Amino acid sequence: MSNRPANLTGARGFTLLEVMIALTITAMVMGGLFTLSAGSKQLAVRAQQSLQSSTAARAAVNQALLDNEFRDFESAIQDDRYTIEGMDILPDAERRTAPMNDLLQRYEIRDSLTGEIIEAVRWTRSDLPR
Repeated sequence: MSNRPANLTGARGFTLLEVMIALTITAMVMGGLFTLSAGSKQLAVRAQQSLQSSTAARAAVNQALLDNEFRDFESAIQDDRYTIEGMDILPDAERRTAPMNDLLQRYEIRDSLTGEIIEAVRWTRSDLPR
């Protein structure tokens, strides 16, 4: 008979080195996950800010169009944050009807706070039918 208890004869555990290596690997994986999570959160915040900015610009344009009966709305926008620049007139579509005074024109709205540019198309009235 031996002096050892019966339940400790064949039992083995992890060494301190094995436990430290396992903890190190776990910490590295968790650190990578937290970094990805933080980057995703920052991206979501920037996307939300961009959406709010473009929604505000669209709302300002829509209100100006309504106030000015869908005519030139540059003078109707009262917010100095936005600058509007008219661009080229789009070519006429092939049509078999009478000439029109209304033409499509491209324009840009620039947000001075965020630097965003929104491109859109509007109807403009010319003096002579085309």
